[in-house]
Amino acid sequence: MRAKRSSRFAFAAPLFALVPALMGVAAPTLVHAAEPPSAPTSSLPTPMVATPADAVGNTAVPTLPPPPTVDMRVPTEAPAPTASALVAPIPALPAAANKRAFVELASLRILAAKGYITQAEYESAMRDLAEFVGGRGTDAISLAVGKVTATLYGFAQADVMWHSTQSFNDYGSNFAVARPGTFAGEHGRTQFSVRDSRLGVRLQAPALSWLRASAVLEMDFLGPTGTVGSTITEASYFNNPNFRIRHAYFKIETPIVDILFGHYWYLFGWQPNYFPTVVQWPGLVGELFSRTAQLRLSKTLKWQRVVLELAVAANRPPERDSMTPDMQAGVRLSFPKWTAVHTNYLTATTTAPASIGIAGDVRHFTLPEFSAMPQEARSATGGGISVSAYLPIVPATKEHKDNSLSLIGEFVTGESLSEMYIGLTGGLTNPALPNPSMQVPAPVYTPAVDAGLAVYDASGNLRLPRWTTFMVGAEYYLPKVGGRVALFANYSRSQLHDAQSYGNGAKVRDHESFCNAGLFFDLSDSLRFGMDYGRFNDVYADGVEAVTHAVQGTGFFFF
Repeated sequence: MRAKRSSRFAFAAPLFALVPALMGVAAPTLVHAAEPPSAPTSSLPTPMVATPADAVGNTAVPTLPPPPTVDMRVPTEAPAPTASALVAPIPALPAAANKRAFVELASLRILAAKGYITQAEYESAMRDLAEFVGGRGTDAISLAVGKVTATLYGFAQADVMWHSTQSFNDYGSNFAVARPGTFAGEHGRTQFSVRDSRLGVRLQAPALSWLRASAVLEMDFLGPTGTVGSTITEASYFNNPNFRIRHAYFKIETPIVDILFGHYWYLFGWQPNYFPTVVQWPGLVGELFSRTAQLRLSKTLKWQRVVLELAVAANRPPERDSMTPDMQAGVRLSFPKWTAVHTNYLTATTTAPASIGIAGDVRHFTLPEFSAMPQEARSATGGGISVSAYLPIVPATKEHKDNSLSLIGEFVTGESLSEMYIGLTGGLTNPALPNPSMQVPAPVYTPAVDAGLAVYDASGNLRLPRWTTFMVGAEYYLPKVGGRVALFANYSRSQLHDAQSYGNGAKVRDHESFCNAGLFFDLSDSLRFGMDYGRFNDVYADGVEAVTHAVQGTGFFFF
């Protein structure tokens, strides 16, 4: 209460010294009082309480120190001034002087310190921004208009990449490696790209006592641009990439349940909490990496040493005509007292708690029968399970990031999960329709689902391809540099079960593995540079092995 009553007089103190000086007398001495006189309550925020590492955003939320306060008053026993020293009393400041401006442009940290947003709103914003820009979110450019806050974030990214084959345009992911003996498989390419640059804005509405609402709209330049060499030129593909939506969702947080509605990461795999550190663009071979429109309900229960998250989501069906949403559910345990430094991709560095997440998926497919003129439908149900973990080996905190070592891993098995991986089709296609009468043109079956999710075999049986994938990564932050330099390495693998039974072994892939190692460093708080080497090893169903070596350098300017 003392700080609140006296804070309004803090900026009046210079006047006490100035006015008597102008009158030719000495200024009265200001001393701390045991109890200051009553005064209107200041608008400065109350001190904010530190919170443990937050498991929802997989990061320790920075807390803010209380603003400084000054307790001053004129001593009651000061000697009576002479007549020449008498001046008119300094008038009390109007109430408007203690009110904040209607419009304020500052960082989230400053907005919270000034009371534009509450500590709870600040923590919610940091959880959302953690996956995009990590701890840099606290200094993200924010505009407060009244009680609405808009936070701008993103990065400009530039890459140079060399590949030993002509298998990929820019990033490799799960796309097929060109077979040896082909022109693409025997010649390489070098490419420059800025297509992964991003721009996002987070909006936060005024909070109610029982509800907090926010929204995120994030875009990048990786939108569909056509097939290079046929529907679009190389120059247009790399120099004029399409602006596209990457995230578009709103979130409602209540004491009972949290609701997310819109385009966001799949719950399956507890994305994005378990993305490894890498310079090669994600998702890697065998790494879950995908977003979709969804309605998600979640609940977080926090104790001192354990945080439990429960969630269920209804997603856009992987097949438009299935009439049944893709259903996912998951449970996640994290331990906020056991933390290390983790960098999601190469853009979001945070202090992450040890955790393990388990999720399941159930999805239904309804396809036209295998015929040129189908009349009946064929149905099948697929799905899978994911287990993900983050393990600090040499712990670290947000105050001490040096010498941090951690492991991250993911295991997935299930049917018809390929659309949750970047570029994963396995080379699977429907066979040609039977044509015993040698009809010209030959009858053609029109697929009603994205490639690789569900296919017919030569006998006309509907099959859901089964995949098993896993990924493990390690990251180490060098000592005595404040977490600014890190080394990393990853290994991942994907396996298509019964690959030989799908026919066309020269196109169907049996399995693929990927390994890489690299480093990154921060030249300043806004600039980050990295480089790594990666090896893609693709094995086709006929036993042919195709390999691509990749070296990539990257640079980021964060804002």
